[in-house]
Amino acid sequence: MVQLEKYDNSVALLLTPNRSLTWAEAKLIIAFMVAVVMIIALAWTFVGAWVVLPFAGVEVGLFAVLMYKVTRSTYLKQLVVFTDHEITVEMGISRRQFKDSIPRFGTDIYYSETERDWHTPKITLQNGNRSIQIGQFLNADDMVVLREQIESLGFPICRQHWWK
Repeated sequence: MVQLEKYDNSVALLLTPNRSLTWAEAKLIIAFMVAVVMIIALAWTFVGAWVVLPFAGVEVGLFAVLMYKVTRSTYLKQLVVFTDHEITVEMGISRRQFKDSIPRFGTDIYYSETERDWHTPKITLQNGNRSIQIGQFLNADDMVVLREQIESLGFPICRQHWWK
């Protein structure tokens, strides 16, 4: 999702990935999966196939860890602030984990896409030999919205395919 906020001397773009599952819903899915797998594993244990129990525990634990990591990554935020003199990019989940800034003067914005649109386009801020990719977690539709928002701010976009 792309949100544009204008201030007196700066413009901020808040970028967040689409989130179809909240953490509360993920915990319900994890609990349901634990219940189903453990009921089956306990049934096999009572029949005499106790060796199933440790594998069921590993399966449930791995599922819970992966669900946590995937759900946590959907809470990533990226803040791109355009001021008169510089462009600042901050990124993190619950706190700022990355911050970089480049001068606004001389910065080109590149929009690169694949030949047949098989991959999500990339938007890169480039100034000399320094480059910062923004919105790498956005889907293709949100990348188009981001490009349009940047163009509406008056920045020219350099494209690989000029005919599109």
